Amino acid sequence: MALAIPTTQLSAIAAAVCMACAAGAVDADDLASSMHFEAGYTGDFFANRRGGLERGERHLGNLDVAATLDAERLWGLSGLTLFVSGQSNNGGGLSDRFIGDSFAVSNIDAPKASRLLEAGADWSFGESSEHSLRVGLLDLNADFDSSEPRALYINSIFGVGQDLGQSGENGPSIFPTTSLGVRLNLAIGAQWHWLNAAFDGVPGNPDDPTATTVRLNHDDGLLLISELQHLTDGPVQKLALGLWGYTRKADYLAAAESPPAGSTHNHGWYVSADSRLGAPDDPQPWSTSFRVGHAQQIVNCHDWSFVAALNYDLPRPEGREQTLGIGAAWVRTSSALRSSAEDIDDYETAVELTWRATLTDWLTVQPDVQYIVNPGSQRSLRNALVVGLRFEVAAPTFSW
Repeated sequence: MALAIPTTQLSAIAAAVCMACAAGAVDADDLASSMHFEAGYTGDFFANRRGGLERGERHLGNLDVAATLDAERLWGLSGLTLFVSGQSNNGGGLSDRFIGDSFAVSNIDAPKASRLLEAGADWSFGESSEHSLRVGLLDLNADFDSSEPRALYINSIFGVGQDLGQSGENGPSIFPTTSLGVRLNLAIGAQWHWLNAAFDGVPGNPDDPTATTVRLNHDDGLLLISELQHLTDGPVQKLALGLWGYTRKADYLAAAESPPAGSTHNHGWYVSADSRLGAPDDPQPWSTSFRVGHAQQIVNCHDWSFVAALNYDLPRPEGREQTLGIGAAWVRTSSALRSSAEDIDDYETAVELTWRATLTDWLTVQPDVQYIVNPGSQRSLRNALVVGLRFEVAAPTFSW
């Protein structure tokens, strides 16, 4: 049995809550001072200049809107915050149409649709609110497998690693389709955090990627993930070890003319380290990130993935930051995929050179060049050269 809650119903519930508040359930001034809104638009202009599937260009757009409500300030509920965020995507299909890579050259490449990304409640508790519990429609990457240096890059391989990002019937609970989940963050020491979460194993509706539908189905199983983090102000600012696995079994990869030979519980792990280079009292303009991850090769297209990034912050005034970065990612094609399909090479690589510049309080631009070796691990495809420009327009954040 499955319980499906369409986005329209979720929106109606949220609207009803807001209308109740506006009708006098709470004081209007208190409500206004407790609500916070953010909005922004990200646009990509990318062109495949050589190799891949074919030459061509595409514009991608992503509109983000988010709101939070401080329930402690409004109703006296200590440590409780309500949150909701949505997105509207336009112009997807860049990688599928022109490049054929496994990663997605643009991390906002998604089918045209308007969706909820997150909606739920966050409760901070403990003597100094050092622990937190988060429940609702959740983006896994908001807490797990995240990296500040890697966030500079546009290729999605620098976000959630390929080992985890490829997993699941409809992917894990990340952009653009998220699922219901619960996340517990425990501060287990002065510099240690232990994060644990459980997500619906099949986000959204695999048959309709443009829909935002919460489906509760016993057969979907769960995605369980745990990450141990060590956070410091020293050279290695973040060290993380993550373990993940699905409770529902996945079929073995098999040749198209052959049925799957068996099934197993898909699982994997990753380790990442983010660092700042230089003396602690100096500006430390250099930052690095390294990540390695592994997934079961018998049920996944890729079993090993490696990512490295080197960034340099140019000396600029606060609010006009500029960062140069070069990153490289390598994934190994699993033996299961190579044996189940023809013309498959044993690896795929992406190299990205990027420059992000904040020009005004509301405009950021980012020229970008990417070189994809063995797109989709297909020997028949030439290496692809992709050039593009990203711009971000941020609306003024405000409380109302």
